[in-house]
Amino acid sequence: MKKVVLTGIAAAAIAATAGADITGAVTYNYTTTAEDFGGTSVTVNVSDLYLLSDDGADTVLNVYNMQMATAGQVNYFQSATGTGWTPNNLGGIFDTAALRLADSFVTIGGFTQDTLLPEQAPGAGAGTGLDPNFGGNGAAFPGDLAGWYNGSPPSLNGQVGMLPGTIGMGVLIGRFAYDGDFDLSGSELFATWNQGLGTPGNQAGFIVNIPAPGAMALLGLAGLTGRRRRNG
Repeated sequence: MKKVVLTGIAAAAIAATAGADITGAVTYNYTTTAEDFGGTSVTVNVSDLYLLSDDGADTVLNVYNMQMATAGQVNYFQSATGTGWTPNNLGGIFDTAALRLADSFVTIGGFTQDTLLPEQAPGAGAGTGLDPNFGGNGAAFPGDLAGWYNGSPPSLNGQVGMLPGTIGMGVLIGRFAYDGDFDLSGSELFATWNQGLGTPGNQAGFIVNIPAPGAMALLGLAGLTGRRRRNG
């Protein structure tokens, strides 16, 4: 069983140089109800975190020095069959709706881009690693100056793709789910990207806090009645 209510979008950039750039950080906020292992039903508020781009060749390599806003420092939900913050769907009896849609994880791409709610299917996000500042795979939330990365750069998991609605191009870098209110607005992170193997890297910082244009277009695409559950 799964039910989703979409509620909002937020985005902002601290800095980025002109052309072929990651240009902002975006959250898709919604509420989902899904069945976990053993038939237990869970309802959580979710923020899917993306980086936006202005060039389809851009490939994200890592996220680093994340400073999560105080309102986002909560004990995030992990599915019963999940393995912490690195994506890992073992398939078979472990492949539940809650793991696909309600589990919290971080990733450097590796998910289908053009769907409204990317699912943590078997193999999605494979190769994601956590840096020591994250606080470990079992942390309640990313620690101060946390980071994560694509552990297999030849895979190009972090290459951007088209997102739903009129938002443009981007890549999924995390899903945060909690059974109460929380807010990623004001969170700061930095990213490194290039345009494939052998190309120079670029870096910039981003803050999640400004409503993005296109939110209404995405709501229309979803065909759902949204309601705001928190600011941002």
